Amino acid sequence: MQWQQELLDQLGVASPAVDSVRPYGSVLTPSELDRWSDLDAEIDLSTEVEGQMLLGAELWAWQSSLDDDAQRVRAVLRDGRRCDLAVRGAILTLPQPPVDNAVRFDLALAATRFGRGANAIGLHLTLGVVREALVHSMIFADRQSGTAHHRSGTPTDVVAAEALTLLSTAPTPALTLRAAEFYAESRALIEADYEPDWSGLTAIVTPSS
Repeated sequence: MQWQQELLDQLGVASPAVDSVRPYGSVLTPSELDRWSDLDAEIDLSTEVEGQMLLGAELWAWQSSLDDDAQRVRAVLRDGRRCDLAVRGAILTLPQPPVDNAVRFDLALAATRFGRGANAIGLHLTLGVVREALVHSMIFADRQSGTAHHRSGTPTDVVAAEALTLLSTAPTPALTLRAAEFYAESRALIEADYEPDWSGLTAIVTPSS
């Protein structure tokens, strides 16, 4: 059984508050499922349910928004599984997001796009992460020199060459892991307590089975 079907089965038995689960998308055509497919489903709740209980696994990164009568939750689990849920009737409660939640989510999405050969979208998402990493390096340079005005380069400008080297590699899912490391190194320069966790991304790029 594919993991998408297993996750769908989990949604149906997770809580008495789940009134109905209606899958859509590729899960309805098992022959179209592959490792890059996520699970798409609509869920009706009678009362609010904790997200990790519903999914039966730890959330690693996610997006959540309210759209008309539905809560839209796009989630990446720590084991690399992914789902896109439309929740109605009650709210799916979510934990406090990690400090780099948006970066995690973008890189996870980029990895799946690279995996499908949608390289323009994958690179667009990855470039956003690299750009943010460069901002970290600029902030660090300001702190080192005590000013935000620089008439010439600073020692931290070496990251420009590192970024170009990173981006010159093939547009594959593995590129996202290298971008993640680049991001983590730059953020650690300005946040000493920053602790990166790329477990969900690693599970997508290099699954155990």
